[in-house]
Amino acid sequence: MSDSNQSSFVQTNYRVFYSIAQESHAAMKKFEDQYTKPKRNGTPGNINIIDPEQKSFKHAFITIVFCGIFIESVLHLLIVKEKGLDVFNKYDWKSYEDKLQLLGCDDQQILDLCSQFREARKEVIHEKAFINSDTFRIAQKEADVAIELVNKIVTFFELKQRLTI
Repeated sequence: MSDSNQSSFVQTNYRVFYSIAQESHAAMKKFEDQYTKPKRNGTPGNINIIDPEQKSFKHAFITIVFCGIFIESVLHLLIVKEKGLDVFNKYDWKSYEDKLQLLGCDDQQILDLCSQFREARKEVIHEKAFINSDTFRIAQKEADVAIELVNKIVTFFELKQRLTI
């Protein structure tokens, strides 16, 4: 005997991915603040103190990775729900931007952040050697972009109420 609700049940961990990304970003900021001090004598700017355990750097990586996992998970769930599994299979290897546009997202800021996130993640997390790259990536700044993107996607698709754990 099968439950009629069973066919609509989807096992997902996107809430946990979201939570890990948010918590890790907050920890990154905490460690960033802990190892940054204002310059003496009231001169503008800050002095970065060496973090021997690279805690902020590590949490930046965790943030970037779990933002990516969250985005992949949410886009999969939304596309399958709204367009069906066959359409998702056609879009599975397409860019975040293509998937978002399929779902009706025309917010250029979100699409631009996706592009920046995708490129940064590839360079920072997959550690691709971009010898000819004219960009120097800072993991913490890329983690800020990643969390901004996730938050904008959550707002655009009105997912906030679905994310409480």
